[in-house]
Amino acid sequence: MNQVERIQQTVLRSMHSRDLYTERQVNVMMKTLQKADTYVKAELVRIGDSKVLKKGLEIRKEQLKGIQNQIDRIVRDLKNEQTLMMKTAVRESFQNGITGSIGEFSELGFPNYENLSHEDRVKLAGQVMSLIDRSALDFLVNYDLQLLGNVTRELADGIKQQIAVGIVTGDSIAKIGEKIGGVITDPDKFRRAGKTIFRTAQNRIEVITRTETLRSYGQGRRKFYDTVGVKRVVWVTAGDERTCPQCGPLDGKEFPIDKIPSFPHPQCRCSFYAARAKVCRAGVPIH
Repeated sequence: MNQVERIQQTVLRSMHSRDLYTERQVNVMMKTLQKADTYVKAELVRIGDSKVLKKGLEIRKEQLKGIQNQIDRIVRDLKNEQTLMMKTAVRESFQNGITGSIGEFSELGFPNYENLSHEDRVKLAGQVMSLIDRSALDFLVNYDLQLLGNVTRELADGIKQQIAVGIVTGDSIAKIGEKIGGVITDPDKFRRAGKTIFRTAQNRIEVITRTETLRSYGQGRRKFYDTVGVKRVVWVTAGDERTCPQCGPLDGKEFPIDKIPSFPHPQCRCSFYAARAKVCRAGVPIH
């Protein structure tokens, strides 16, 4: 195996580890959404049992207000859970980007990085994290939380609107629940499902989580490379059937570290590795 093939295999292993972490975060976020889905459906059953839907479409306004407040509470709990998870995921993914880069340096025998243990890699990544400007990481976190906040606000508004409209028009609880929808875990069923409140939220939360976790990982790599003095990088795609026409032509191209292509689309799985570098164990540039 020549040097280029060794580098490619090492980087692809790092990308695979990154992608596994990303999918775990997506699954965790979907579980919180499923829990909110369950609570909303339970609230719909309670509406039916309390006979808010009365013959003649008479609406008990105070009861409807109470229902809407309960929906707000459910979605607020969802937002709080997902906020904590996203904060953790962004920071972990950023550090994973650093740890993965150190692992590549170690496996490829870069000076002062040869044969580092996993514990050594994590420790060194922590040292690099302590050197970086935290404002860049805080920006990533705050941006992601804003995106999630938009989704949860629209989710709450959509659910309340469907319930209110359903009550006014005399829809059954089953019909209201159908319009609100639910979390769909089967990919084929999800593709065939019509547009519903939960389906829209599910799709957006999944895209946000995957995209922003990948972005944080890439930013962690870039910060590490900046720290150790890497000047040029090589762009690499996942190289499978999901690689899009935008990314494919960039594969294998070399760029200055300050001219790395921005990730061109949501859920982009591209990465990059050091083309030339002078590095040291302390994680600071060599002059």
